[in-house]
Amino acid sequence: MKTWTWLRHTLRTWHRQERGQVIVLAAGAMVVVLGAAALAVDIGFFAHTKRDLQNDADAMALAGAQEIPNQGLANSKARVWGTNNDVDLSGELVGIEFNTTCSGAAQPNVITVRLRRDQPTYLARVLGITEGTMHACATAGRFSVDRFMYAAPWGIEDNCIWGPDGQVGGSDDILLGELITLKYDADNTGEDCDANTGNFGALAIDDTGAGSPCGSDPGPGTLRKYGEAICWGATSYLGVGDLVSTETGNIVSRTRDSIEYLFDNVNEACDTWDEVMVEVDGTPTLKPQCNPMSTSYVGGASIVKLIPVLNGLWDMPGGSAPVPIVDFVFVVLEPPPPGNWCTGNSCDIVARFVERATVPAGSKGPLDPESLITTVALVE
Repeated sequence: MKTWTWLRHTLRTWHRQERGQVIVLAAGAMVVVLGAAALAVDIGFFAHTKRDLQNDADAMALAGAQEIPNQGLANSKARVWGTNNDVDLSGELVGIEFNTTCSGAAQPNVITVRLRRDQPTYLARVLGITEGTMHACATAGRFSVDRFMYAAPWGIEDNCIWGPDGQVGGSDDILLGELITLKYDADNTGEDCDANTGNFGALAIDDTGAGSPCGSDPGPGTLRKYGEAICWGATSYLGVGDLVSTETGNIVSRTRDSIEYLFDNVNEACDTWDEVMVEVDGTPTLKPQCNPMSTSYVGGASIVKLIPVLNGLWDMPGGSAPVPIVDFVFVVLEPPPPGNWCTGNSCDIVARFVERATVPAGSKGPLDPESLITTVALVE
């Protein structure tokens, strides 16, 4: 065979062999690419399903927690919420448990909801994977509130609501619905539960000074002087044993302007005692839509106020001085009287007593089933 003929034959043979190898390699590469694409697409679907399933579990747990400690009602409420969110209770609800968390830890007054959901695959079917199963778990609890933000800038002396000894549990304790004065006239008698020289019950929780009258909510984290704190509360985080400073002076105009703004802007369904308080099975309670601590709160300015209870308020000779917090109570402000109600030495702020809210350490306390002030929160 001539050299040229042999070379041409060899090159043709090599080309046919290489072409076959390229086809094989291309086919293999295509499988890899399709597999990667399948995994990417279907993993995205799985992540979306997992997120939706977790949201459903969270919502069911939070709904059920509102009925704790009644486990029957809590179970029913969680299931109703699941049905409303298109959860297939017969196929997707793994179980509802009480007093144990998703991780298995024992904890009182919590509800745990476990869900599963099958997600079919799309492109991953080329790899023989037809579906994946997603799991979600949520634990929520109901708690009594025991540390607070957004306290109103007034203080109550302990013996003005718990009797002369200032101790809770006596026959002279203030009762639900009784009137109580939060800020006093400047009559300067200096007696307990009345104004002292330069000291009228006003507090400087975030900052000293009258500040501006109430307006739109200044937003979280903003320090609020007396005027803004009347509507929106102070942002300092308070607990029993903390010191809070008294505010100097009668602050007449700022009190008047802020109280009038508050009552002009509170939700019309929550602007009187009779509207704020309702009876549930014969027990008085705060209407959830009017209760700033409730997940059902309508928002905006509220006449339901958190008030620090102090020991030694009237021992202050006037001016700014630190006074220890010994308790907290919730009250509902009474509307100001008609006419020129806050001028000169006359500027009382009056409210109706709702409930004591004792403050041990921590941001949420053990549930007191009789408490009117509770909150629900996700635990896991």
